[in-house]
Amino acid sequence: MLLRQMRYFVSVIENNSFTEAAEQEFISQSAISQQIQSLETELGTELFIRQHRKFRLTSAGEYFYQESRQILSRIDRIILETQRIGSDDDAHLRIGYLQVYGGPVLHQAITEFSEIYPEVVFDLIHGTHEELYQELFQQTVHLVLSDQ
Repeated sequence: MLLRQMRYFVSVIENNSFTEAAEQEFISQSAISQQIQSLETELGTELFIRQHRKFRLTSAGEYFYQESRQILSRIDRIILETQRIGSDDDAHLRIGYLQVYGGPVLHQAITEFSEIYPEVVFDLIHGTHEELYQELFQQTVHLVLSDQ
């Protein structure tokens, strides 16, 4: 099974049309139909119940659609991250913090931030008030977490 077939299948469902999916995917309507038929043959089950120019999903089709969306979404993220890494276009955020701020709250905040902005790389340093002030003064950190 080709990922392209999965993309075509998802596109048909999301466009609710073989014709519109074909246009979106820049292929002919007959080609997208052939790819879907090939996919069904490979899976050994029908994914659609076809009725004239309309269709609805079978139970297997609904399952395959939900799983395919997740897989394709994950693949898209992998591609973007690979391209970002390959371009060495990381956004770096250098944070200085007092040792007392280095607990689970800081790590949880970084984890949540990283889930939203995976392209940001954190450089964390800890130090005393004076060391962190010096880092900030020399512009070697972007942010300092301190109680002063």
